[in-house]
Amino acid sequence: STVSSLAPVVGSDVLYGSLLPAVLGMVSDAVPNVRFNVAKTLQMLVPLLEPGLVASQVKPKLLELSEDHDKDVQYFAQRALACCG
Repeated sequence: STVSSLAPVVGSDVLYGSLLPAVLGMVSDAVPNVRFNVAKTLQMLVPLLEPGLVASQVKPKLLELSEDHDKDVQYFAQRALACCG
């Protein structure tokens, strides 16, 4: 995804101020493919984020996605949660 490509090269102000909020805002999208791509993107972002932010903002959203009605969303959310420590 574009976010996955941009995240490692943009500054932390763009990562925290634009990219992360955009991704977190799509957690409740009506389309399952969007939601599982959110989980995949969050998995990629976890190593780039401060641990406190992962715990307070990312992990709760991944837990929400891990209980999604769509099995693919659940799968990718659980994979991402495994990276959260």
